[in-house]
Amino acid sequence: MINAELAGFDWDEHNSDKNRNKHGVEPTECEEVFFHQPLVVSPDVKHSQVEPRFHAFGPTDKGRLLMLVYTVRSQKVRVISARNLSKYPIPEFATEAEEALFWQAHDTVDYVDWSMAKPVTFANLQPSLKSISLRLPEPMLARLKSLANERDVPYQSLIKMILADHLAHS
Repeated sequence: MINAELAGFDWDEHNSDKNRNKHGVEPTECEEVFFHQPLVVSPDVKHSQVEPRFHAFGPTDKGRLLMLVYTVRSQKVRVISARNLSKYPIPEFATEAEEALFWQAHDTVDYVDWSMAKPVTFANLQPSLKSISLRLPEPMLARLKSLANERDVPYQSLIKMILADHLAHS
């Protein structure tokens, strides 16, 4: 499922709150990782007993490197865990019970076998959208509609293109 035809994101409130409060990572930052290069993804074979899980490593818009654990449900990415990229040594355990206690207090994302990782691109993945209400002067809206018609795009799409271009250059 690494190269799945992904269509969007599915956010779990509990995981989003945990990532925000424990690791300081917002859902929007998680999404940004999937739209930047390099994006490296590796299967999380060790922790995929219930459903396939994956590790993703990549930068955010501000260049912050994140490591994500995610799964795919109904062609949507569901981020389970997100944190700054770091790797900690795993201690030796005397018993399975000792290991279980350790993993109850630590996130497995800190230990990943990157030997199976491959660069990937999710061509059809779209960021989450939020509807807003925007009041524009009628002459401005008429001009936007005229420009959109000339470019053969919906005027809402033209507005997004103009904003994205402006943000990219500011």
